[in-house]
Amino acid sequence: MMFSCQSWLLFHPVGQETSATPNHAFPNEPRTRMKSGYSGLLMALLGCWLVAGCSHHSPQPDRPVIPVELAEPLPTDTPDTSPAPVAADAEKPAETVKSRAFTRDTLYSLLAAEIAGSRQQYDITLNNYAQQALITRDPQVAERATLIARYMNANQLAGETALLWVELSPESDEALANAAMALMQAGRATEAFEMSRRLQEKGKETLFQSIAANAADLTPADRENLLGLYIEQLKQYPEDEQLLIGSGLLLQMSNNFEGALKQAVLARKLTPESVPASLLEATLLHQLKRDDEALARLTEILETNPDSIRLRVQYARILAHNDLEAAQEQFRILSEQSPQDGDFRLSLALIALERRDMDVAVAAFEQLLDNNQHLSTAHYYLAQIAETRQDETQALLHYLQVERGKDFIPATASLMNILIRQGDLLSASEHIDRLIKATPDEADNLQLLYARALINHNQLATASRILDRALSQSPDNTHLLFARAMLFDQMGQSEQAEQDLRSVIEKDPQHASALNAFGYILADRNERLDEARELIFRAYSLRPEDPAIIDSLGWLHFRTGNYSEALIYLRRAFNLYPDDEIAAHLGEVLWVINEQEQARTVWLRGLETSPDSDIIRRTMERLQVPAP
Repeated sequence: MMFSCQSWLLFHPVGQETSATPNHAFPNEPRTRMKSGYSGLLMALLGCWLVAGCSHHSPQPDRPVIPVELAEPLPTDTPDTSPAPVAADAEKPAETVKSRAFTRDTLYSLLAAEIAGSRQQYDITLNNYAQQALITRDPQVAERATLIARYMNANQLAGETALLWVELSPESDEALANAAMALMQAGRATEAFEMSRRLQEKGKETLFQSIAANAADLTPADRENLLGLYIEQLKQYPEDEQLLIGSGLLLQMSNNFEGALKQAVLARKLTPESVPASLLEATLLHQLKRDDEALARLTEILETNPDSIRLRVQYARILAHNDLEAAQEQFRILSEQSPQDGDFRLSLALIALERRDMDVAVAAFEQLLDNNQHLSTAHYYLAQIAETRQDETQALLHYLQVERGKDFIPATASLMNILIRQGDLLSASEHIDRLIKATPDEADNLQLLYARALINHNQLATASRILDRALSQSPDNTHLLFARAMLFDQMGQSEQAEQDLRSVIEKDPQHASALNAFGYILADRNERLDEARELIFRAYSLRPEDPAIIDSLGWLHFRTGNYSEALIYLRRAFNLYPDDEIAAHLGEVLWVINEQEQARTVWLRGLETSPDSDIIRRTMERLQVPAP
């Protein structure tokens, strides 16, 4: 049995505000979403379902109007950078509309889809519409399937239904625009480009810039192919800003900064006030290490676009590489322009902290707490500031509020150091136990962290018990084994240290730190130097730029009497990382070869970074060098 509704105007959602014009933000900015009060399609379906064979041109006045949740956008936690779904062509006179006939099953499926939408069961809505778009090949059903799929970020399905919509309505600008965007979001850049090319041929707005901006995830070969399409299209439209910027972006992604800059400069010359062109030009100048020119370009364009957030953000970021004070001022302006943007305020706080402008930093971090933004990061840095002000009580309060994330482990380590320094081992132990119960998957890391904090404060016996307990639960954890080996070496228990290091290397033959530590221990004791050489060279082959391994290699050469080679490696290590241990080694070699003034200079440099260095003091005492 067939049901026929003569007017497809009833199938068009009413009350919509749409924009078929793509947004050309660089790279993207929020776009206006579709707004609808009720679904005309649902009203039509209800009318046809309740009155078999109806041919009304409008719904009955007393027929109930059922709202559809899909008519309004879902709330999101982040700004929506996708464009508004583009509605079908504007309302057309009823007499121009062709009638369409749907089967009972189709009507039931579409009615169920609309009701599911009103109940926020959007997966059912999307599934039914996508299925019926293929079955009916009706352009209006394909359109709505596309809008729903894009609304739900079902990008691949949106691309398929959008292509069907274009096939069924090849002259529809809205179909082409939606297809271009849907295909772009699905990662099908070449097909998206073709849709935009067709729009350009019709004199309509295109998405060339956005397509290029979203091409970062393409393979190099696919990006090169896409660039070829841009270059070919530029032959016909050599002054098209979107094509110029798009090709510039693609060249930039291929690290062809000079070629990309040429495209950006040409686009700006053709459109002097173009924000995207100026942004791309400034970014490329920065990448080419021509920051003075980049800043000059941004300064100039900001004078005519002082309210442009994107321009000021890039200006502030480049300034952060050159002038922290000026960068801080720009992030202050950005925070005032967008007071609810936590990222701007966090940048302001971090730059102020870097500049030791503590009052500004504290105020910015506290504002983040007031706004419920970046809470853990704000607490972490406020705790660090409190520590520098010797307010350990305040520091503890902030560290305790850092939740799991990138700041969690360093915050916990700092908290442990405070408690152990205060002699409150009971609170430290209880806190670690609470954390382990709350986050059992982090148990090994937390116990390792606790043991290291104990070692830092010379609580070696307690640290040994913690590591023993942890290894009884995770005997194959190489991090725990390596930490215990280093603790054994520090406690003078060389046999136990060697046993743990052998276990680490057996479990992980590529463990460069264990190879280096084992080799260094042997070289430092002047024992089994052939074995030490093999171990250190294996570590060096794995991490040839590691200053600790380079130091071990230099110390090995010293032990074997090869002083010239020892100096080469130890100087290299000291230049990479001038810590007190490397300074002690380099100074000793220099002293032995009668370069005593150089030796003193090196030791003094080591003491500048570590005034209480025990290893430099012991070395100088052993060599009978007068204290500086």
